[in-house]
Amino acid sequence: MIRHIVLFKVADRSPRAAAEQVETLRSALEPLAASVPGVLGLRVSADTTSIATHWDAALETEHASWEDLAAYQAHPEHRRAVEAIDAVVAERAVVDYEVT
Repeated sequence: MIRHIVLFKVADRSPRAAAEQVETLRSALEPLAASVPGVLGLRVSADTTSIATHWDAALETEHASWEDLAAYQAHPEHRRAVEAIDAVVAERAVVDYEVT
C-alpha cells in the first residue's frame, strides 16, 4: 500500500480565516475519494492547536500501488481540486511512502 501525505499552510492564518480555508481544502479534496479510481482512502484533517510552527491541515490518501498514486495525481478531478485550493494555500510539504 502507498500512502500519500500533503501538509498545508493556509494563506491567512488568523483563526477564523484559517478554519474557512481548511474547509475549502476539505470540500475540494474529500469528493476525490468517490470520483477518482484507485483511491482506497482519503481524509483531510485540521490541526486545531493554533501553534504557529504547525501546519494547518493534512491530506492523507492510500493507494494499492505507485501506479494508482500517479493516476490519482494526473486525474482531471484531482487537477481541478489543486487549482481550487491554490488560492488558499501558502505552502505544501509532501511525502509518499510504501506501507509495509
